[in-house]
Amino acid sequence: MAMRAVERASVRDLRDVDIFTRLADSDLEEIARYCEQDTYAAGEYCALQGDTTEELHIVKEGKVAVEMRIDVAPYTQTVNIATLGRGKVVAWSALVEPNILTASVKCLERTQVINIKASHLQRVFKERPWVEATVMRNLAVVISSRLRDSRAQLVSLIAEMIKQGK
Repeated sequence: MAMRAVERASVRDLRDVDIFTRLADSDLEEIARYCEQDTYAAGEYCALQGDTTEELHIVKEGKVAVEMRIDVAPYTQTVNIATLGRGKVVAWSALVEPNILTASVKCLERTQVINIKASHLQRVFKERPWVEATVMRNLAVVISSRLRDSRAQLVSLIAEMIKQGK
């Protein structure tokens, strides 16, 4: 079970985060005020596909696997979409309605995760509209990359199923 720490994230922790690229330190400082941290053991999940989420997660230390469960009756297959490390955002569905996780996130080793509630980030966005524009533009790049990764894995899975005659 994850251990939540009261320790706040620092500007340095957020500076290399993919969705915060091109934000000023003063903007990162404001975001950092709302961050909390969790530590997960290897094998634990910090996000589960299909769950509703209100927290965005950022890998601070460690590695995670983004996994997608695919159900095509009578088969169920879990596909590893990506392996991510420091500075990568996961559970981005917190910022995109209907806020349902499109994949699970499994910690491959002891992993520290920075959490930000979407409502807190929305507060920053309201006060600093340029932050919202930058974050959402960066998030679009992340989502596009994950979509490409998902497509590649699905093509591979379908090719394997065809080869096996399923």
